[in-house]
Amino acid sequence: MENMMDQKVQAIHKRLDAFELRVLERPTPTTDVSAFRTELSSLQTDLDTLLAPPETEPESASTTSIDNMMLDALFGDEIRPPSSSRHAGKYPRSSRAIDDTEAGRVIKREH
Repeated sequence: MENMMDQKVQAIHKRLDAFELRVLERPTPTTDVSAFRTELSSLQTDLDTLLAPPETEPESASTTSIDNMMLDALFGDEIRPPSSSRHAGKYPRSSRAIDDTEAGRVIKREH
């Protein structure tokens, strides 16, 4: 039994040695530095183009009227703010409000 185990261990060592030889025999990948430099210079040119100030100023006067028109369309009608939760459900104490409340009660009684 011990002899069989030694044979298996030797077989595994042979396979590991063969694998190491294959890995060591592989050629190292060559890096083409000139291609990287060409690509880098191309990217620098593109970046310079993007960061360069525009040659002509855009006309902002024409967009101002459009912006105002949009703001007026969106926010032209004034919306009353909602009543605060502190005052919600409370009756007003002014005399005019009391008259309105009493008039409303009278109308309800008549119906």
